[in-house]
Amino acid sequence: MSWKRVALLAAGSLVTVVLLGAGVLTYLVLRLDVRGEIERNVEAATGRDLTINGPVGVSYWPVLGLKAQDVTLANVENGRAPSFIAADEIDIGVELRPLLDRQVNVRRLVFQRPRVALEVDANGQPNWLLRPRASTTPPPTTTPPSETPVDVARTSLRSVRINDGEVSFFDARQGAGWVVGEADITTALTSLNEPMRAQGTVRYNDREVEIDASIARPGAAARGELTQLVLNIQSELLTAEFRGQTVATSGELAGTVRASGPSLRQLASWTGTPLQNAVGLEQFAVTGRLTIGGGAYTFSNAGFAVDQVRGRGDFVLSELREKPYLSGRLELFDFDLNPYISGQAPPPPTEGQAEVAAAMPDAAQPPQATAEIATVEAAPRAVDVRQAPSETPIDFSGLKAFNADLELVTHAVLIQHMRVEASRLNLVLNDGYMAATVHNVSLYGGSGRGRFEIDAREPVTRMTQDLAFSNLEARRFLTDAINYAGIEGRAELSLNVRVQGRTQSEMINSADGYAHIEVVTGILHGVDMGGVATTIRNALRGELIAPEAQTPFQGLSATFAIADGVLASDSLSMNTTDLRIPGLAIIDLPNRRLDARLAPRSPRGGVVVPFAARGPFGAFTYTHDISGRALAELTPRVAQVEAASRASARAQ
Repeated sequence: MSWKRVALLAAGSLVTVVLLGAGVLTYLVLRLDVRGEIERNVEAATGRDLTINGPVGVSYWPVLGLKAQDVTLANVENGRAPSFIAADEIDIGVELRPLLDRQVNVRRLVFQRPRVALEVDANGQPNWLLRPRASTTPPPTTTPPSETPVDVARTSLRSVRINDGEVSFFDARQGAGWVVGEADITTALTSLNEPMRAQGTVRYNDREVEIDASIARPGAAARGELTQLVLNIQSELLTAEFRGQTVATSGELAGTVRASGPSLRQLASWTGTPLQNAVGLEQFAVTGRLTIGGGAYTFSNAGFAVDQVRGRGDFVLSELREKPYLSGRLELFDFDLNPYISGQAPPPPTEGQAEVAAAMPDAAQPPQATAEIATVEAAPRAVDVRQAPSETPIDFSGLKAFNADLELVTHAVLIQHMRVEASRLNLVLNDGYMAATVHNVSLYGGSGRGRFEIDAREPVTRMTQDLAFSNLEARRFLTDAINYAGIEGRAELSLNVRVQGRTQSEMINSADGYAHIEVVTGILHGVDMGGVATTIRNALRGELIAPEAQTPFQGLSATFAIADGVLASDSLSMNTTDLRIPGLAIIDLPNRRLDARLAPRSPRGGVVVPFAARGPFGAFTYTHDISGRALAELTPRVAQVEAASRASARAQ
């Protein structure tokens, strides 16, 4: 017998068996009350009413078995949706032999275009817990053959498929939910106490998501008990792996997670909590322990990376007033803050930076090598004595992107031209209002503490700074802060300043408050004050007023009242080896001008002449003030600024 004949006979036998099985199945369907048996057994198993509105018949494709059209499974009482499950068609693949004994062994289920409505009510009760319905009458001892009930106790499923389904979720406690469509899922269920794996794709907010989930005990999950869960998600915006456990009754998850994606901003928008006006926040990665419950994502012992910012911490991500809300404790490693306060997109992370979290599985140690951050010459300063203030509106809308209540510990941070080596602060962000309490900050060889606020809730932004610094390297600090390198030494600095406006110029013009500076054992660069004081006739000699000229001093101090951008002091004092130089000064920031009157005194005697230094920044002229003309002019102006500063403070 040739192989072709054998193959032909085998194929013919197979077709004969299939046709015979289909004929037997059709005959049994006509003999049995299949509709009633399906409805009664499903209702007994789930405790919910099953309604088959369409015909029930034989299915030849996609499975050989039964099919029921227009099927609905009732929702819980007072449920939001009219039904828990509604399907255009359910195809049920069964074994033929047990049907002869009036038993249904279901091996395959195919749901065509099902719509599943998951809900949690205001009391936290889910609608997906299905409980068998208790029997009210004892089963009969004998049952006529035509009325023998279908036995579902022996049901097992080799394959369950959902074709073009839709799953919705609504949480009445949060007043929000989500919908996924075009769900194509395949799974199998050999036992409610055996692992079940589900694979497939869904479409959420117009993006396809691949899902691969493994549930250790599906029966326990359905009963609301704790069970192990492994979940992998792959999409255009998110790649995530979760390993832990779940409680189906509350939707809670707890376990370890690794997640990454190309854009945190796009991910937030895709999931329904957009970061309005946010800058950067592109490539990201996170790893750590995750707990999901009560509408919050709780991360512990987590490592993370966003753009070029890397860190670790314990934090909670939730939603407050339709915005992301972040709370907890974060430690941030070296990074540049300028892109986020200037409105310019930060540079993309270098190779491997976005995966730094994966290199810190326990988040116990910072990276071995931190990113070098260097002063960017293009970065603006709050005050620049060498340049006119900008009239460009400052965009603070990023402060409205999310809300936060955080304890922050930072390593090196670049802010404008200033480099902060380390800091510890508490930060509150509330709909455009930011308040930071700085417990300790290390910078320029010294330290500082205080508080600052930015209120960008109105069109005109208000800012308050109440800060104190000690033991600063004055020349480096003042160069980076205000672009002035004329004072060298160790400095104490305190300031309490309030500004408001839309632009840098408006803020400088509105500045009110006070400032105090004290420098010990230093050098005043650019002028030889002793030479000027000794003979005013030589004050214009190149060697007395020149970049290389200098005045060593033992102490320099001043307390300034500030009003409308003008700083005024009548307590200016400088002590050199040979002179005691008291004075008064007015620094007019809006007009970029200095007017000062100094009265040197020599403890050793000798001729010294009081003199005035006046003019635009960087172009001062020096003249004697023996007549006291400059003193008479500046004294009332200083008093006027001091009075305006006190009045502004009382009005706050």
